[in-house]
Amino acid sequence: MAEAIARPRYGCALHGAVRTLTAIRGVVPIVHSNAGCAIQDALASRAGGFGNAQIAGCAIPGSAVQERHVIFGGASRLREQIKNSLKVFNGELYVVLNSCESAMVGDDIEAMTREAQEQGEPVIHSLLAGFHGDSHYGYETVMADLFSKLPDIQEILPKPAFSGDKRKPLVNILGILPQQDLYFRGELLELRRILTGAGIQANTFFLSPEGVKELAAASKADLTLVFSHWGVKAARKLEELYQIPYQTYDTVPTGMEEVETFVRQVAGVLSLPEETIHPFLKRERESFEACFACIREAFYAEHANHRFALVGEERQVKQYAGFLSNYFQARITAAVITDVPRNADTYEGLPLSAVSANSTESTGLLSKNTVYTSDAQEIARVLRSSSADIVLGSSLEADAAIQSQAVLLPSSWPVYRQAIYGKSWSGITGAITFAEDYMTKGKEMLRLREEKDFSFKRI
Repeated sequence: MAEAIARPRYGCALHGAVRTLTAIRGVVPIVHSNAGCAIQDALASRAGGFGNAQIAGCAIPGSAVQERHVIFGGASRLREQIKNSLKVFNGELYVVLNSCESAMVGDDIEAMTREAQEQGEPVIHSLLAGFHGDSHYGYETVMADLFSKLPDIQEILPKPAFSGDKRKPLVNILGILPQQDLYFRGELLELRRILTGAGIQANTFFLSPEGVKELAAASKADLTLVFSHWGVKAARKLEELYQIPYQTYDTVPTGMEEVETFVRQVAGVLSLPEETIHPFLKRERESFEACFACIREAFYAEHANHRFALVGEERQVKQYAGFLSNYFQARITAAVITDVPRNADTYEGLPLSAVSANSTESTGLLSKNTVYTSDAQEIARVLRSSSADIVLGSSLEADAAIQSQAVLLPSSWPVYRQAIYGKSWSGITGAITFAEDYMTKGKEMLRLREEKDFSFKRI
């Protein structure tokens, strides 16, 4: 349990905003806080090897306010830090973030930002104190703030905002959180590959070498695709300000059937003709079936129908449970959803009292053993009683997996002993990888049970 306390599952709202901004190429966050806020996020970012190649971790500029700034105000210190950051970092867009200290003291961050803009500098702000929520709240709020300030961003950018093909439809992708989603890079790459194959351009924001230009082009999109409820706030902002409709999905599509359904839905909204998408879907199906035939043969030969327990965010749990059930008829003995919105009276239409940490009633999502909690002790209790062979979760579930003689398959953040950069469990190629990992872990579980040694299996 000590590891769960020392290494929390989620950071604060400020951390979520920092991780989001550092994942957009060309954006430089400036944190108006004490030195510890940025350092804590840098330490947390080691889980899985994240960050932007341009700026990350302890290199993130911050005002490092001290006691005198809290007492007398830190606006002058922020002004100095903005000037220094503009000199040292070669960014296209600088975003000032506040913190718990600056929010409580009442530093006028908006005035400092406006002062920099009046001097011709590409500086905007997002008022996001850490105590407002966790890192999910930070993501959805900073993305909504960025979209609300698109006129400012488009005005201060020295180059044209959109360099794509105007003959092809353009979509924004939201709801896949940098770092918080363990496989976010691979998922975005796979979604972009699928959409490109169907003749659709995609603003992923977090992977493009022209990240700021994609951000500025968000208002020119024809549609926004939202893959978790954490992207709805920003999508609504785009709809409100720029009349861009959005579609929501419970999960990122995984496997051929889901991908085909997804492509046809998006193509229908964008009025793409069948001859545009049919050749691509035909090639994808042939490729997928050729690979999966081998996996299916090995599955039946090895009697690899195992019991699973899933721990993670709602989108992830639904995605992985659906794939395992549809393709392997897997038995889901427990599911723990960890990203319950803060201060919510209901969740997905259900009273929170009905889906509390002690609830074993069916929620219609997976099974009667679905639990909504991020409490480490409660999660451990659920896993120990699940009789699972394989646990899909984070490093925080390692001890509970060992105690129940199950193997841990990393699927959610944080993961401390494995580097994950471009891997995916989504789409077509990700589905094959998912199946390979599943079969590998099944073999490992059987071997360890034969040897009766689970003591060293920590991930």
